[in-house]
Amino acid sequence: MGGQSLDLDDYVTRKSLDGLFFMVGQEEKKIRTNPAARTTDLLKQVFGK
Repeated sequence: MGGQSLDLDDYVTRKSLDGLFFMVGQEEKKIRTNPAARTTDLLKQVFGK
């Protein structure tokens, strides 16, 4: 079987985390490229003016 786990819970958890990190990455890309997306004071401090 190539050493892959057949645990359904593990698979679902990993895929969920993959999707979550993908969405966070997309949001970060938007914040970095579009200054109007920096809506809070914290985002303005972290990503610049």
